[in-house]
Amino acid sequence: MIIKYKEPYWVKFKWDMSSHHEHQYVTEFNKSMNGDLNDFFFDDFIVTVEFKIEKEFKRDEICMIYGKPGKNIGLSYNTTTKTTAFEFWTNTGKPEDTFNMCVFQTVSEQDIEEGVILSVVRKDNEIILYQNFKKVNNLIFDGEFIEDYKDPGLFIGCSMPQNDSENHRYHCEVDMKHFSIIKHSSNINDIRELYNVEMNKILNKKCYDNLLCLYDFNTVNNLGIVYDESKNTNFLEKVPKEFVK
Repeated sequence: MIIKYKEPYWVKFKWDMSSHHEHQYVTEFNKSMNGDLNDFFFDDFIVTVEFKIEKEFKRDEICMIYGKPGKNIGLSYNTTTKTTAFEFWTNTGKPEDTFNMCVFQTVSEQDIEEGVILSVVRKDNEIILYQNFKKVNNLIFDGEFIEDYKDPGLFIGCSMPQNDSENHRYHCEVDMKHFSIIKHSSNINDIRELYNVEMNKILNKKCYDNLLCLYDFNTVNNLGIVYDESKNTNFLEKVPKEFVK
């Protein structure tokens, strides 16, 4: 599914399906803020995305495939240096926060244009990067992620669509094939197993209970809402226009 430039999506709410059961193609949903989405960065996690940004796609000089508002956090692509990285800030007890960047050193411009699977794993105070489920880099960091990252939600197609500075919104047009978050795990085999399984068999996998959200972008309802294959109904929806500058 192509997420258009300056038309980002967010995962932010837990949707109530109790009155709709298996019938997704409705015009109204009840939803509430999901606290699990606020603090998953503060424990072990695995965020995996399969995407491509074709040459003709519109994007900012630095764009975020996914990210949270506040100081940079997420998967970035620098169109000038052709660098793909996971960026984040930590609090080490010093007056100033510390910027951290772990680069996918093996990801080429061709990979970005043709499609690639990238996983970012946290294991204690280590960030581990995987390309196509093979380890390509790691970074040991001091301190803890800053409190900014406990704000609700996570964006796909940018990181800060409401930022007053145009240069810090980090928009991009991106073709998404997969996006998932596994909490309380740093075992890459968990997502490797889930990635390859048929959706009707996903319930049988041992890490299913730790799956915060999973989108294969094959099931989209009449409102453009992307169905969540986890048990949490953390549906993915387009960010309302009033939240995008």
